[in-house]
Amino acid sequence: MRRLILLGVAVWAYANIFAGSTTKHSMDIKGDFAKTHQCIRCHLDIYDEYKTSPHFNSTIYRDPVHKKIFELHAKASKAKEYVCAKCHTPTLKDKRIASMDPKKFGYEQAISCAYCHRIKSIEKHAKANKNEILPKKGVYYGTRNPEVRSEYHKIINTNPIHKNGETCMGCHSHKQNEHGFVVCQTENNNTLKQNCITCHMPQVEGNLSDRVETPTHAFHGFAGVSIKPEFLAKYLHIDLIKKDPLQIRLTNDAPHAFLLHPLRLAKLIVKHKRGGKLLKEQELTFVRIIGKDGKPTPPWVATEVVKDTMLKAGEKRVVTFDLHPKKGYTIEIIFGFYKVNPKMAKKFGLPTKFIVFKKKEFHV
Repeated sequence: MRRLILLGVAVWAYANIFAGSTTKHSMDIKGDFAKTHQCIRCHLDIYDEYKTSPHFNSTIYRDPVHKKIFELHAKASKAKEYVCAKCHTPTLKDKRIASMDPKKFGYEQAISCAYCHRIKSIEKHAKANKNEILPKKGVYYGTRNPEVRSEYHKIINTNPIHKNGETCMGCHSHKQNEHGFVVCQTENNNTLKQNCITCHMPQVEGNLSDRVETPTHAFHGFAGVSIKPEFLAKYLHIDLIKKDPLQIRLTNDAPHAFLLHPLRLAKLIVKHKRGGKLLKEQELTFVRIIGKDGKPTPPWVATEVVKDTMLKAGEKRVVTFDLHPKKGYTIEIIFGFYKVNPKMAKKFGLPTKFIVFKKKEFHV
């Protein structure tokens, strides 16, 4: 009898550790997806990062740039539905513009934890890809190996797309407008060594969960133009290759162009100094302008790339400036960007500011 009791206890313990979807304290999930605030009970650090991220702030109620562009599109196309919902609020069911409400689940949750961690595969399409969602609630994909167990939900760590960055390609691969023109595209050069996740979700200090001690966790603020751009600065190299005239080499080590969105504007600023005093300053801008008939247009009207001077993936570009520094002089080089091109920001009444991405100083 004692052996049977011990065996029963052993089986129970084994089941609780390795039981798949059976969990000790399963979450009460109402609707199709768990609410993000339910993740706080274990993942407080990650939740704090996520609340600052473009994923949490993806809706028209939290992103003024997206709000303005959507309003312009809706007015021009006389749209009846929130056509951006597929990626900006993927759990939204009622997409009618007339019924928009920031308190609705889809808008409140934006791009939620539960949604991304249930992406099973990516369905490829010419116009835009589609996320295939795991139908089981309370079952999530992760990347920890050996597999970290949770008492609240099941974790599957064997899906490769959550390690090689393919999971991001449902929304971040490409977008084709009604004219068949690709408005924005990310080159899909994902590998296990370098991909969307390794670059934009690098490992940072802190526990994955307050129930499991880990030295690091994946950054859930999603580093980019809005959050922690300094995390990505290591992928841009600035070298002084000639002094007279001054020549600078820019190397883009990222697997995609810098930058991608047609609203962005990057700028290289070179300051010629002597004894701390500015003698001369020159700059060079980088843009990707889309439009029609050689003129800039909104994304939904565009049929061509009018101008593209952005740094391409893996590109090494040498730029020359009319500067002739002498011994003892200092050259300060600043590479930065505007999230919204200042001209567009002024036209549409949007906020924008110059963000320093990388700065270097050379003493001649």
